[in-house]
Amino acid sequence: MTSSKGIKAVPGDQIARAVWDGGTARVIAAITTATAREAVRRHGASGQAALALARGTTAGLLLATLTKDDERVTLQVIGDGPLRGVTVDARSSGGVRAYVKRLDGGLVTANAGQRASLAAALGRGGLVSVIRDVGLKENFSGQTPLVTGELDTDVEHYLNTSEQIDSALACDALFAAGWSDIVISGGILVQALPGSAGSAVIERARAVLRAGALPRALAATPAPSAEELARAVMTELVQSPSALPGSLPLQMLDVRPVRFECPCSRERAQGSLALLGGAELASMIVEDGKAEVVCEFCRERYEFSEGELEVIRRETAPRAGLPS
Repeated sequence: MTSSKGIKAVPGDQIARAVWDGGTARVIAAITTATAREAVRRHGASGQAALALARGTTAGLLLATLTKDDERVTLQVIGDGPLRGVTVDARSSGGVRAYVKRLDGGLVTANAGQRASLAAALGRGGLVSVIRDVGLKENFSGQTPLVTGELDTDVEHYLNTSEQIDSALACDALFAAGWSDIVISGGILVQALPGSAGSAVIERARAVLRAGALPRALAATPAPSAEELARAVMTELVQSPSALPGSLPLQMLDVRPVRFECPCSRERAQGSLALLGGAELASMIVEDGKAEVVCEFCRERYEFSEGELEVIRRETAPRAGLPS
């Protein structure tokens, strides 16, 4: 059920946080299937654009789990390819929204069993930009250049380079035949904890993720939960040829629901119109007699009549005369 504000309850989508080997590393896994489907539906996306939305929403949610407090993360991956970029707004409470700059990224092309590439659609020239809002006076922000154009590996590069946290990250979505519908979407983030000897774990995690551990785990029947996804990927890490001897434990900390959520509203749309100023509002009244504000994230449309625009204009510039 979807409300007028674009909030969709998504049963089954969740994010799980865990600690590896008593504090060597943190592991965050997410299942985002229905959330990604909702983002794709709202934007009418298909092909590469749908894949970018799926990987982007997952990456944003994984990034918004780095503090214990309420956190909001804005992730922008801007490229020189046809999609031009992906913008994600995610919260530690599990809400996320996203959009692609353009929907003309083309069809997904990949052979059976191969990971589909986003590089041609997103581009290899551009930036990864992250803004973290943890409720303090100032936000934390950083950016790094695109390296691969694959979105998740570029976000991983950002974490390692800008935030200087040894990290391994992978996000993916499996599609039905013909790349028409998302069957399952998810991702995993493994990070060394401060003061730990976690670098070897991250190196092994990166190796098994590059070798396809995530899509193999996502393809399991029945579909895995977030906790099961974390355990499946980390089991491959333990069993990898370069693994250290012994079985390392995974201690689950918490599981929280994930949902497509957009806080846009008619009031916010009205506020955006007020920012245009009295002169431009007067011009809209005379030339169009109405206005429509469309949310970039959820595509919700808010229409304003000539009379409503005049009320906004008068509140914005109370001394202004009637538009001529």
